[in-house]
Amino acid sequence: MPRINLSSGLLVVAIHLLALSRASSGTYLGRDELMRRQIDPGALKAAYDYIVVGGGQSGLVIANRLSEDATKTVLVVEYGTFDDTPGQVEPSSATNYPARDLFNVTSVPQPGIGNKTGTVYAAAVVGGGSTINGMLFDRGSAEDYDNWEKLGNAGWGFSGLLPYFKKSTRFNTPIDPAVVADANITWDTSVYGTDGPVQVTYPPWVWPGTKIQFQAFNEVGVPTQVEAAAGKSYNAFWVPSNVDPNGRRSYARNQYFDPAKSRPNLSLLVNYRVNEVLFSSAKRAQSVRIQARGTANGAATITVNANTEIVLCAGWLHTPHILQRSGVGPKALLTAAGIPVISDLPGVGSNLQDHPAAFIQFAYRTDVFPNPSSAQTNATFAAWVQQQWTQRKGPLSVTTGNSLGTIPLTTMNPTGYQDIITKALAQTPATYLPKTYTAEQLSGFVEQRKILTASYGSSTNGIFEIPFSGGASTALCLDKPMSRGTVTLRTTDRYAEPSIDYNTNINPVDVDLTISAARFYRRWMAAPSMQQLGPTEQSPGTSLTTDAQLSTWVSSSMGSSTAHACCTSAMMPQNLGGVVSPELLVYGVTGLSVGDISVIPLIPATHTCATVYAIAEKAADLIKTRAASGGDPGTTSSTPTSTTTSTTSQPPTTTTTTTTAPVPTQTHWGQCGGQGWQGPRVCASPFTCQVLNPFYSQCL
Repeated sequence: MPRINLSSGLLVVAIHLLALSRASSGTYLGRDELMRRQIDPGALKAAYDYIVVGGGQSGLVIANRLSEDATKTVLVVEYGTFDDTPGQVEPSSATNYPARDLFNVTSVPQPGIGNKTGTVYAAAVVGGGSTINGMLFDRGSAEDYDNWEKLGNAGWGFSGLLPYFKKSTRFNTPIDPAVVADANITWDTSVYGTDGPVQVTYPPWVWPGTKIQFQAFNEVGVPTQVEAAAGKSYNAFWVPSNVDPNGRRSYARNQYFDPAKSRPNLSLLVNYRVNEVLFSSAKRAQSVRIQARGTANGAATITVNANTEIVLCAGWLHTPHILQRSGVGPKALLTAAGIPVISDLPGVGSNLQDHPAAFIQFAYRTDVFPNPSSAQTNATFAAWVQQQWTQRKGPLSVTTGNSLGTIPLTTMNPTGYQDIITKALAQTPATYLPKTYTAEQLSGFVEQRKILTASYGSSTNGIFEIPFSGGASTALCLDKPMSRGTVTLRTTDRYAEPSIDYNTNINPVDVDLTISAARFYRRWMAAPSMQQLGPTEQSPGTSLTTDAQLSTWVSSSMGSSTAHACCTSAMMPQNLGGVVSPELLVYGVTGLSVGDISVIPLIPATHTCATVYAIAEKAADLIKTRAASGGDPGTTSSTPTSTTTSTTSQPPTTTTTTTTAPVPTQTHWGQCGGQGWQGPRVCASPFTCQVLNPFYSQCL
């Protein structure tokens, strides 16, 4: 393949602008404005301090934060381009995933759901998933993130992430106090930021049926939370949206990139694919090889060097794909593809998780007015809706919705949840996992299973999400699946889109959980308050009563993805199949980190947008701290960074003699204090504990 290395001083022909784009205001942008947002390849420098691979949600956050230091140069390489379609910032875009902003990928047939294939939701646009998602801006429960910490990731529990949830947000009081009072919408401003980039508020409209549904939840043992974002996103709660006071999408593109785009040290190159990360003989990541989008394999490539660190933010789909193409991944796969092995990491591309969903259908005989279908059946109401929208109010202000039930298994199935836990723990793990799993990965899954089954028995962690906004039908979203999928490069064409296998419902525990959710939904519809609406079941249908019958319904109605895929470059100890350390550094090499959704080890029971912002904000701090300390940004250790048996795992410890007893100390980068921290508070010499914020500190 022809190559062009910028360090030789050669330039390439500038890319052509394919068309004028539209700004959010609806006016056409000229070439000068577009060029302020991006560079062409002819303007690339030979080297940058940081190269961020991917200009999606996490990549733009990290690029913004790294470029705050005017002495550091930052290059972002993004496969997609800008979407300046005016409607893409309107609430109505929440229910539409435009093909122009997605990779064209389909999963392999899924035996667990009748061999169906499915659309793979992976964004190919500046701003990534935050550009096209449903704008539900909730967080997981505290237990979701504390579970990450139990897998050997000190500092990644809820108390360690809360400062970054806050840093990324700015809460705005809802614009219609009458709606707030009528629906009893509650919140706690202390768990949000006051000057963060992403604006958050509640839509100024609630369908009347929603209030009835909240009451019915209370009647079947599901209380309403005052503020779910305070680590209590289980049971029933109101959900804010990432919209500004004018009701428009507030996302990574307009809140992180646009304010920083004029910085001379920040460059964004769009319409380019990163083929590989290139390593020195010492296994240090030193450059990326990139190629123009749409050009054939064998076309010219460009190599750009990174002086300090390369940060992969290509998402759950392409971060593992790029690692595999670069020689970092499962040895057998790389060998089959003819790729020299730089670091044998079997976990790269494994551990794929999403929130699969089954659609359950009811109808109301005596629905209240107005309801979600009224604008289609009542011309007077439809005209009122349009009039309200001129004030940015009314039904058109709502994105995907504004209320959720995230139900613990102990509530859904109080008499049978323990049987499901027992069944899960009795399984031979390899039976339902991908055949490529190694002994280390099997051990890692066993650790995950211990934590998952504990959550199945918890009253403070949701297992199924039930979105509701007054309607009778909805998706039952499995928040904590036991099945695991894979992302693998194609050995005959490494640059083709990878093979995606969700393995949806392969583990029968997931079917049992979905059946529990369907039975609970029926119980909710039978609650006293719901009877004024006259709910009647359409699917599964009242004739389906046995587990065997409902299992068939699950297979026919389940889909693999709700666009929440994650976990394919998991943050776990290497001897448990992990890919990155708690510092987000890739095992076995140096100078390479991951800062996107792929580092999640266990999918949280929430829509993932707010969580990705927190991950990226924390990743940026970790990267900047590494640079400030002068340490080498990498790790070559093949040993776990922490134990996996304690409730709060800790990095490796040494022993320091005191006057009375040994005191465990933290090595370089280890957390050493902060609110909620239970581990050692003494740093190994010559490091000292540096407080980064009230919740987090590190040995530096």
